[in-house]
Amino acid sequence: MSRKQKILILLPVFDIGGAEKQGYYIAKSLQESGWYDVEVWALDYGSGNLCALLEHSNLRFSNLKIPFGCFYSRKKRLHVYLQFIKRLRKAKINAVIPFTYHCNVLASSTYKFAGVKKCLWFQIAMEFHIPMSTFEKLALKFNPIYASNSKAAGKFIAERHGHDANDVSFIPNPFEKIALKFDRVTWRSRLGIEEDEIMLFIAANFFPEKDHETLIHGFHLAVQQNAKIKLVLAGSQSNKDRVNLIKAMCHDLGLMKSQVNFIGSSDDVPGLINASDVCLLTSVSEGSPNALIEYMGYGKLIVASAIPSIVELLNSEYPYLFEAQNSKDLSAKIIDAISILGTEYGQNLVKANQNTVLTKYTIHANFNAFHTLLSI
Repeated sequence: MSRKQKILILLPVFDIGGAEKQGYYIAKSLQESGWYDVEVWALDYGSGNLCALLEHSNLRFSNLKIPFGCFYSRKKRLHVYLQFIKRLRKAKINAVIPFTYHCNVLASSTYKFAGVKKCLWFQIAMEFHIPMSTFEKLALKFNPIYASNSKAAGKFIAERHGHDANDVSFIPNPFEKIALKFDRVTWRSRLGIEEDEIMLFIAANFFPEKDHETLIHGFHLAVQQNAKIKLVLAGSQSNKDRVNLIKAMCHDLGLMKSQVNFIGSSDDVPGLINASDVCLLTSVSEGSPNALIEYMGYGKLIVASAIPSIVELLNSEYPYLFEAQNSKDLSAKIIDAISILGTEYGQNLVKANQNTVLTKYTIHANFNAFHTLLSI
């Protein structure tokens, strides 16, 4: 019997964010297949709330204790890379699957020095704002295996690295329907939302690319047409400056706390989606948004920005795509979406979206895609 391949899943932090959740699912799938021996490393600890899931799944994990500030100093970065190479050699890793930019660059530019046979460059975001570094250029010379979680992300990395987009393999984000912790009635009671009121919900950390500014301006316009609309925002509030900026915007627009609820991170996003009437995503940049896939999978009407990765999921004919950064268009789409709640037309839209996720964005499809690349 051949020895199991030893696979390293490299994450930025041990949070339960989009990238980390994807990393957890493939680590679990690979380990449970019986063909792989899997370890999960993170550059830094973060909140640590992913660790309980890793322990529950009997996955070995380790914190590399690499502060992200190290990547902005050539001297510190070189030291980090040398230490990472030593650690890879000692662990006798056969293949590395990194998640997010710094993990991609670190793994792809060092794996051959450590005797690792394969390394993926897994593109799950659009790093337009990050200039090409010497270390990224070095990574290109070592020919990692390219993959992405959307055609849009695949096109982005192909153009950035001078490759054919057809050579970037597609790996769908995994969706798993999990039990709700709290039902619709409980959540709406906790949030102070009556059953005859309309709950709008967004799951998005407070990063600039999520464009909460357009969200708030669009909601402000919509609530002037329908006073029964309430907005609930879930997402990490670790970026306090961004959160305070958005809260100040609400204050300046005269939006009350009873109208806009900042609830922070939640361990029951499925419950919140279930409690909502319309789910929103206002991003200006995404690879393949987990939040949108969850909205679709749990069967909710959606209003989202018409950027390539979102259009790819919902399709170009979906009627509630709005022009990115256009708050007036967002407001109009929100009002239109509310008008079809409970109708056969609305239910058909929801069912079509749900079918897309439940047939194409499964844990099994995710595993098969990774397994195929690891078997090359």
